[in-house]
Amino acid sequence: MLYGMISAIGIRNVVENKVDLTKSRNLIIVGVIFVCGLGFTNGITITIGETSIKLTALAIAAIAGILLNAVLPGNDYEFGVNPKGDQSRGVFVKNTDK
Repeated sequence: MLYGMISAIGIRNVVENKVDLTKSRNLIIVGVIFVCGLGFTNGITITIGETSIKLTALAIAAIAGILLNAVLPGNDYEFGVNPKGDQSRGVFVKNTDK
Protein backbone atom coordinates (compact mmCIF):
# COMPACT_ATOMS: atom_id res chain seq x y z
CA MET A 1 0.00 0.00 0.00
CA LEU A 2 2.82 2.38 0.90
CA TYR A 3 4.60 2.03 -2.44
CA GLY A 4 1.34 2.37 -4.33
CA MET A 5 0.59 5.64 -2.53
CA ILE A 6 4.08 6.97 -3.23
CA SER A 7 3.64 6.16 -6.93
CA ALA A 8 0.21 7.80 -7.01
CA ILE A 9 1.55 10.97 -5.40
CA GLY A 10 4.39 11.08 -7.93
CA ILE A 11 1.96 10.74 -10.83
CA ARG A 12 -0.29 13.42 -9.30
CA ASN A 13 2.70 15.80 -9.10
CA VAL A 14 3.51 15.18 -12.77
CA VAL A 15 -0.10 15.89 -13.78
CA GLU A 16 -0.55 18.96 -11.53
CA ASN A 17 2.68 20.55 -12.77
CA LYS A 18 1.73 19.81 -16.40
CA VAL A 19 5.02 18.08 -17.23
CA ASP A 20 5.19 17.67 -21.01
CA LEU A 21 6.08 14.02 -21.60
CA THR A 22 6.11 14.57 -25.37
CA LYS A 23 9.54 16.17 -24.88
CA SER A 24 12.30 13.58 -25.15
CA ARG A 25 14.21 15.18 -22.27
CA ASN A 26 11.37 14.68 -19.79
CA LEU A 27 10.58 11.19 -21.06
CA ILE A 28 14.22 10.10 -20.69
CA ILE A 29 14.35 11.40 -17.11
CA VAL A 30 11.12 9.63 -16.14
CA GLY A 31 12.22 6.41 -17.85
CA VAL A 32 15.61 6.32 -16.12
CA ILE A 33 13.97 7.00 -12.74
CA PHE A 34 11.57 4.08 -13.24
CA VAL A 35 14.33 1.72 -14.42
CA CYS A 36 16.58 2.63 -11.49
CA GLY A 37 13.76 2.34 -8.98
CA LEU A 38 12.65 -1.06 -10.23
CA GLY A 39 16.01 -2.43 -11.38
CA PHE A 40 18.26 -1.95 -8.37
CA THR A 41 16.38 -4.35 -6.12
CA ASN A 42 19.31 -4.88 -3.76
CA GLY A 43 20.60 -1.33 -3.98
CA ILE A 44 24.29 -0.44 -4.09
CA THR A 45 26.75 -0.58 -1.23
CA ILE A 46 29.64 1.88 -1.33
CA THR A 47 32.55 1.30 1.04
CA ILE A 48 34.82 4.20 1.95
CA GLY A 49 37.52 3.13 4.36
CA GLU A 50 35.72 1.22 7.07
CA THR A 51 32.38 2.93 6.49
CA SER A 52 29.75 1.31 4.27
CA ILE A 53 26.96 3.34 2.73
CA LYS A 54 24.00 1.50 1.25
CA LEU A 55 21.89 3.28 -1.34
CA THR A 56 18.43 1.81 -1.85
CA ALA A 57 16.71 1.69 -5.22
CA LEU A 58 14.64 4.75 -4.28
CA ALA A 59 17.78 6.72 -3.42
CA ILE A 60 19.49 5.70 -6.67
CA ALA A 61 16.40 6.71 -8.68
CA ALA A 62 16.22 10.09 -6.93
CA ILE A 63 19.92 10.80 -7.50
CA ALA A 64 19.66 9.75 -11.17
CA GLY A 65 16.66 12.04 -11.69
CA ILE A 66 18.37 15.01 -10.06
CA LEU A 67 21.57 14.49 -12.06
CA LEU A 68 19.77 14.04 -15.38
CA ASN A 69 17.63 17.12 -14.75
CA ALA A 70 20.81 19.13 -14.17
CA VAL A 71 22.82 17.63 -17.06
CA LEU A 72 20.37 17.22 -19.94
CA PRO A 73 19.95 20.36 -22.05
CA GLY A 74 16.64 22.17 -21.98
CA ASN A 75 14.22 23.30 -19.33
CA ASP A 76 10.97 21.65 -18.35
CA TYR A 77 9.49 24.84 -16.86
CA GLU A 78 9.49 28.51 -17.83
CA PHE A 79 9.37 30.93 -14.93
CA GLY A 80 7.20 34.04 -15.31
CA VAL A 81 4.65 32.40 -17.63
CA ASN A 82 2.35 30.92 -14.99
CA PRO A 83 2.31 32.96 -11.73
CA LYS A 84 0.42 30.24 -9.80
CA GLY A 85 2.96 27.64 -10.91
CA ASP A 86 5.78 29.96 -9.83
CA GLN A 87 4.20 30.37 -6.39
CA SER A 88 3.93 26.60 -5.95
CA ARG A 89 7.69 26.44 -6.60
CA GLY A 90 8.37 29.14 -3.99
CA VAL A 91 9.23 31.84 -6.52
CA PHE A 92 7.69 35.31 -6.56
CA VAL A 93 7.96 37.07 -9.91
CA LYS A 94 7.36 40.81 -9.73
CA ASN A 95 5.43 42.24 -12.67
CA THR A 96 7.79 44.71 -14.38
CA ASP A 97 5.49 45.57 -17.30
CA LYS A 98 4.09 48.69 -15.57
